[in-house]
Amino acid sequence: MSNDKQPRQGVWTPDLLAEGPEKRRVFIEQRRQYLAPLIAEMRQLAREIDADIAERPKLYGDLPFQASWRARRTVKPFEQAVGSLEECLDFLTTYAARYKASYEELPDQRAEKQAHKERVAELRAGNGNQEIEAPQSEAEPPVADASPLFSHLNIRKIG
Repeated sequence: MSNDKQPRQGVWTPDLLAEGPEKRRVFIEQRRQYLAPLIAEMRQLAREIDADIAERPKLYGDLPFQASWRARRTVKPFEQAVGSLEECLDFLTTYAARYKASYEELPDQRAEKQAHKERVAELRAGNGNQEIEAPQSEAEPPVADASPLFSHLNIRKIG
């Protein structure tokens, strides 16, 4: 028996999901197509159960609103199950986004940061002498105003 794992056909593996964003998108879309009819069916069933319970008469001895509270308490777990299925798709989408940010974009960001740090270290080693030319300013210098009342303002004469 060899230690080599045989690739499983038709089964998603971590290696397949790590191949790129397109594979993860396909995986999530397949799960969405699988779960969408199930979610729709369960949502419809929850509405029917809720309507069925609402049509039932009050029980003898019920306080005001007790029948509606009992119905809500009964149907709520089923509705939570539907919500959990919908949330499952949100979690898969979040997983894909976090995987992309953590394992595809982060190494590039860190490499850029390291290159910037090395550039800063080179500049410090050269006593900060930059060989970058500053752009020449084409703005007109401010004109001195003869009036002492507004001399603190930097006003240019136009014309």
